[in-house]
Amino acid sequence: MTDREQAIPIGMLATRLHRATEADLFRRLADAGYTDLRMRHSMLFEALPAEGARVTTLAAQLGMTPQAMGELVDELESSGYVQRSGDPKDRRARLVMFTAKGRTAFDQAFVILSDMESAYAAKVGAAAYATARSVLAELAQALEDDAR
Repeated sequence: MTDREQAIPIGMLATRLHRATEADLFRRLADAGYTDLRMRHSMLFEALPAEGARVTTLAAQLGMTPQAMGELVDELESSGYVQRSGDPKDRRARLVMFTAKGRTAFDQAFVILSDMESAYAAKVGAAAYATARSVLAELAQALEDDAR
């Protein structure tokens, strides 16, 4: 590793890793038949709870406008990954929920991610990978706690 690479802030390294991981995941999802999923869809897939959520709640959680979130939901709804249904707590509101296809794609993504993590551990060694993963998780949690 060069001096310049060692000087790159950890946040920038994490961003590079995230981009590479996400690109690899979506290539593998396409290979598995999910050719209509795009990287921009990952934010909704990550944020959508099993019981569903309102568009406005998802938008606020992800720092998006409700209009932009609505467009993202529209894309995934037209592809059959999510659906809008009535909110049992408020008949005027609608919840975004996974369809069976969306849940299957979500589950498949985690199978793929597990395979990817095994491959990544093989690249750097299991012990180094476990240490890096633990340190990153601890740092992320500490920063999230500080932000609250």
